[in-house]
Amino acid sequence: NGRGRRLEAPPWIQALSPEERALREKQLKRKIDIRLLPAVIIMYILNYIDRNNIAAAKLAGLERDLHLSSVEFQTAVSILFVGYLLMQIPSNLFLNKIGKPAIYLPVCMAIWGLISALTAVSTNASGLLANRFFLGFVEAAYFPGCLYYLSCWYTRAELGFRTAVLYSGALISGAFSGLISAGVTWGMDGARGISAWQWLFIIEGAATVAVAGACYFVLPNFPRTTKWLTTEERELAVWRLQEDIGEDDWTTSGEQTFWEGAKLAFQDYKTYILV
Repeated sequence: NGRGRRLEAPPWIQALSPEERALREKQLKRKIDIRLLPAVIIMYILNYIDRNNIAAAKLAGLERDLHLSSVEFQTAVSILFVGYLLMQIPSNLFLNKIGKPAIYLPVCMAIWGLISALTAVSTNASGLLANRFFLGFVEAAYFPGCLYYLSCWYTRAELGFRTAVLYSGALISGAFSGLISAGVTWGMDGARGISAWQWLFIIEGAATVAVAGACYFVLPNFPRTTKWLTTEERELAVWRLQEDIGEDDWTTSGEQTFWEGAKLAFQDYKTYILV
């Protein structure tokens, strides 16, 4: 019936000695790391900066100019996470459905960059709250989507280190966001009749959109379809992941549906251990 069928490596991979296989994999992982990790880290840095720059904007006069009470300001800070929580799971389900993470993630990034920049046109508490809610709603796509994306390129043993590297983006953003905010608020207050806090959102939002455009052309989708790997590298990249999973859960010619995938998940005892 096609279930549980064992997969076989391509003949040229079977012919490699353990030392040759290890060398080939090392070269392949280095090539993937150089292409993927800088891009996803920069994207995560901007993800953090765009959600947290409201604190610097407060110091630059946002609360005063929008006539916000302390409760309204704190609500604006917190409401981002309402949108974030609502969208995390649906976003990954949608990403799994369309199957193009190298397009989906940069597009989401461009949208949240635009929303962040539009914070500059907020004139009252209601506008700021709506902006922050939708910023969190769209930003929620990135981190779980990025973990899914990395799992399409790395084995389980390799994912831990790459995930830790991705997390470093949050630390880096904390180190640099204050310096960037200080530079903008000190040097651009009143330029072209625009307040410093407005320039902060405009500049950082525009930078996010620009990086999203670059990542659209840099990031590949999956090992099987990427063009900057050789044919042998693509075959090895695909086989490594198949080998890491073990027996294929579903190898029929038909496409596996969401409900069939959910059934497999509920039948797996590891699901309940993780819960």
